[in-house]
Formats: sequence, C-alpha cells, structure tokens
Amino acid sequence: MQTLKLLLVEDDPLLGEALQEALTTNSYQVRWADSGAAALEAVCAESYDLLLQDVKLPDADGLDILRELLNRQPSCHALVMTGQATVEMAVRAMKLGAFDFLTKPFDVNLLLLKLERILGYRSLEKQLAQFSDSAVSQPRFITRSPAMRSLVDTVAVVAASDVSLLLQGEIGTGKKMLAETIHKLSPRKDSPLIRVPCGTIAVSMIEEELFGVEKGATPTADRARPGLLEKAEGGTLVLDTVDELPLAVQATLTRALEEMSCCRIGGVTPRKLRFRLICSTSHDLKAMTEEGIFRKELYYRINVVTLQVPPLRERREDIQLLAAYFVNRFAPDEQQRIKLSPELLDRLMLLPWHGNVQELSNLIEQLTLLYPGRVIRERHLPSMAESTPDMGTQYEKIQVGMPLKDAVMLFEMRYIQRVLDSLGGQKGHAAEVLGISRKVLWEKLKRRTPA
Repeated sequence: MQTLKLLLVEDDPLLGEALQEALTTNSYQVRWADSGAAALEAVCAESYDLLLQDVKLPDADGLDILRELLNRQPSCHALVMTGQATVEMAVRAMKLGAFDFLTKPFDVNLLLLKLERILGYRSLEKQLAQFSDSAVSQPRFITRSPAMRSLVDTVAVVAASDVSLLLQGEIGTGKKMLAETIHKLSPRKDSPLIRVPCGTIAVSMIEEELFGVEKGATPTADRARPGLLEKAEGGTLVLDTVDELPLAVQATLTRALEEMSCCRIGGVTPRKLRFRLICSTSHDLKAMTEEGIFRKELYYRINVVTLQVPPLRERREDIQLLAAYFVNRFAPDEQQRIKLSPELLDRLMLLPWHGNVQELSNLIEQLTLLYPGRVIRERHLPSMAESTPDMGTQYEKIQVGMPLKDAVMLFEMRYIQRVLDSLGGQKGHAAEVLGISRKVLWEKLKRRTPA
C-alpha cells in the first residue's frame, strides 16, 4: 500500500506535534510546516497528496497561502482547521478548493474520518480518469457494483451473438445505454441501430411505422415507404417499451419474427428481414402474459436472454461515482464545475432515487446550471431531492413507559441498521454517514441485541 504524503500547516507547537504524531501513527508520511512561508517552501520541494492547514497563520493570510498551495499543487486535497469564531473563513476556504474543514478543538478520530472521506473521493477521481481514458470504440459502464459488473460480463458474452434480448428494469436505470452498448460491441456495429419508441407512436400509425406501406394503401401514403423493420437491415432493432404495443400489432410482429419476413401495408410480396432484436420494458412481461395483455408467443420469441438492470437504490456504491461523472460531463470547463460537499455526498447516498440514474443525472445538471463553480451543500438540493425514506415506523416498537435511555438506544440501533442497509452493509462508509469512527460503529454493533 502506498504511503500518502501529507503537509501539515499549524503554528501552534503543541497541537502541531500532537497531530504529526497521530497522523504518523496512522501511516501518513507527514511534513510539518509552522508558518505560511515554510508551507510554500515545502510545496516547492516535493508534491503532496493531502494538505491539513490552519487558516490562521502568524506570518500571512491563511486563505492567500491556501490559494497559493492549491495553485501550485492542484491535485492535492485540502482539509482546513479553524477556530470557533472563524467558521465563515472556513467556508471561504472551501470556495477556494478546500475539501472540508474542522472546527477546533476536535477529536483526532474525527480528523482521521475526514481524511478517509477525502481518500474515498480521490479514488472516485482516479476511477473517472480511467473511464475517460478508455477508447471511444469500447463503451464502458461507470460502476463498481457487483450486480452491475455481473451484468456487464453477461453483455460482453451475448453481444457477440444474434440471440434476441429482453432488457428489464425500472425507468431511468440505463436500458437505452445498455442497448447501444450491445450494438457497439456486436459484429453489427457498422450497420444501423434503429430505435422504436413503441409508447410514443400513435396507435393508428404503429403498423405503418414498423412494417412500411405501399403507395396509395392509406390516405397518407403518397409514396411507398419501407418500415423500421426493413431499415434495420443487417443491424440492430430496439423496441423500447415493447409492452406498449397493441395486441393486434403484437400478433403481426410475432408472425414477422417467426418468418423473418413481412409485407408492407397494402402489399403482397414478403420482404426478407435481417436484424438483431433487442426489446426493453419497465414492466413484468410474464405477469402481463398471464393477465392476457401481452401475447405469450411474442414474449417467448423476444425473451431468449433476459438482462435485468438493477435500480440505483440496489447499487448505492455507484451513486457518488456517477455523481462525480455527471459533474464533469455537465461542466467540461473546470471553472464552471460544481464541487459536491461531503454533507451532500452523504445525503445522495440516502435518497430513494425513484427515477434511478436519470434522476441523478437531472439533479447534477440542474445544480450545475443554478450554481456554476460553487460548493454544493445539502441546502442547495431542490425539493424533489429533500425527502428520505419514511422513518416513522421506527417508533412503532418504542412504547410509552420505556426508559429514555432504552428508547434512545433502540432508535439508534434501528437507524444504524437503516444506514447500513442503504449502503449495502459497508461499515466504513456507514461510519462516515453517521459521523462516527469505524471503531465506535463496531462497538455499537457488538452491543446490538435482537429487538
């Protein structure tokens, strides 16, 4: 494991010595500078991963020093320390590029926790750099979720074949991107990718759009037109929201897929079809067949391989990574790029995300538009993102008459479990969200007894 180099800027000799000892004990390589001038000299001599700086220095304006240090080493992540009366100065420091701040006096465990948070953010940046450096011709999914990685592995296998695929998942999970990726990875990548938004085409026009029409066959057919099935020749046909197709059209489509040929409306000559079929839906098609609102023969024709796309709430380890990706995507100009504060990143982890990845993308785009170049905090969230899952049921087993100590402990353990569940059981990340050290969380979990 690489030892991280940290520059400590603190003029108080007692505090500086104590911090240096604590950080060194926790495997950081520390250089201690007791003034602004010494700090500038240090960054000229070598590079650092982390900066821990007091904003009140004896020989210079702490904010000027911070600005100069970060200008000279922009990849260094800063954590500033401030006295109780200078919180406003700490906020100004964050606008200059500091990642977070600590108010003196503070517990060393809190310092270590905030440094761990910074290291997690650095890891996000490195992963994003890897995604950015990947070849355009080789699409990459931005994920570290085991469920999504398993899906990506399956995509790599099925993309090379011609089997029909059914993509199932909630709205906003990324089914469109998945279909595009499969096409780009397939031998058909140089042929057309034809998308059919089944739910947005008028019922009276859907057959004409799919199968084509001969001249004069309908009042609007002033010329012969090929359908989308013909236009997909040699490529990939994607039927989005396939569950929206009328039953009569489903029957015609089933026959066309069975024979891989169809006649245009008003025509009698079958036209050969040659494409790879991908269908997507946010509904349970099997249940729809049992209810008689989706044809069984079509279901089994399109459902050779099913790819289930997990909702964002089941891959919460991807939330911060995706948020960082969208921050870069919506603001290529670094000066206009928003900075997500630790408190905001924590809140994003706990939101329900009913709209999945699309909702997260929309949120980051909105924040970028409204607050360009600013540090985004929890208060900047729009009303749509303010609510978290209901906690009211957590009080149900807390009975009137229970000692306050026991009631508080019961609620605490239920809340800790709620956070752990939302983060996929990741204790280190849960400790960050709860604002306690891993050791404290572990001790609380050891005391837990079944309710």
